[in-house]
Amino acid sequence: MTTIPKNSAAARILRCIWKHPRSSRVVIADRLGLDKSTVTNQVSNLIGKGIIEEIEEGESSVKGGRKPIHLGICKSYGRILGIELQAKSWVALEVDLAGNILAERRGKCHVNADNFVDIVQSITAESHTSVENGFGPLLGVGVGTGGLIDSKQCRIRYSVPLAIYNPLELAEQFAFKIPVPCFVENDANCCAWGELAFARSDDPRNFIFALVEYRPDVEAVHTHGGIGVGFGIVLGGKVYMGSHGNAGEFRSAFCDGSGAAQFSLPAQDLARVFNDREVLEKVCDEFSRNLALLVNTMDFEHIFIGGDIEEPGIDFLSMLRRRLEENWMYPFPKNIEIRYSSLGGRAVAYGAAGMLLDKLFSENLLHDF
Repeated sequence: MTTIPKNSAAARILRCIWKHPRSSRVVIADRLGLDKSTVTNQVSNLIGKGIIEEIEEGESSVKGGRKPIHLGICKSYGRILGIELQAKSWVALEVDLAGNILAERRGKCHVNADNFVDIVQSITAESHTSVENGFGPLLGVGVGTGGLIDSKQCRIRYSVPLAIYNPLELAEQFAFKIPVPCFVENDANCCAWGELAFARSDDPRNFIFALVEYRPDVEAVHTHGGIGVGFGIVLGGKVYMGSHGNAGEFRSAFCDGSGAAQFSLPAQDLARVFNDREVLEKVCDEFSRNLALLVNTMDFEHIFIGGDIEEPGIDFLSMLRRRLEENWMYPFPKNIEIRYSSLGGRAVAYGAAGMLLDKLFSENLLHDF
């Protein structure tokens, strides 16, 4: 097994093809500022390894001549696994290199600091999609979970949902127990990665992904009202981590004093959020007011809403649009696209796969199997 050399022209070309599918050799050379002969040689090498493929001929230029050959990532080269771990459950998605979901699994668990790695190992080992199905070998695992996550060091710094209150170092444990690259990231950041990694827009984008998850178990309700909210923020086409890696953490500006609940409503009211529509509407409206301030201040162009917020039948998008308009003091409207994530409760696992895929390309972790 050989690794694509770090910082090599091959790795840059591979990432370029992934981000800009259907590019020709000439276009790649122009994008990367590489000599055309270098691109031709490296592309031939990558095709020989089965990582990329020629997919179709393009149109000839107005001057005629040979039609350009477009290139793309070979989906059958391998697959990736995205996992969401919550305190009492997990979701796992197998995804090909184009972002297509190949398989989905769910299960129950009780996650804590002592068994976090073992649960990831077990889910990985149960991956049923095989090479014989044409999807290729498993290339890596991405894990999304709630809390303060140091993704660069592969460390959970603090997680209220998982009751992890001391740093949990994962890099060595993952390397020892999981035979492919494995990384962990904050769940809301994963959602942003999912939109960013698989959309492949040519232009840098600025958007926010608001993740809302309902956690009706008794412990979650008594600790923080049974609702977990976080933001994934993308600035200039990159997931923004903040100065200390804490970007995206949320607690309502209407809260007084300290506490674990993310909203200002009294604990006895928050405990009824799952069976009292009036309480749910108050929570959603308070969230809308906070989000409107952030969106107007940062001038985002897109807002994605994901998680469980669609399920109760609340028209949250209309509520948010109204608060955005009220928070905007100028006479001309803002052009902001707001929509629900199409993945619903799969958004974190899918985004974890997107995060992992970006790391495989940017850190040159793909292997020649």
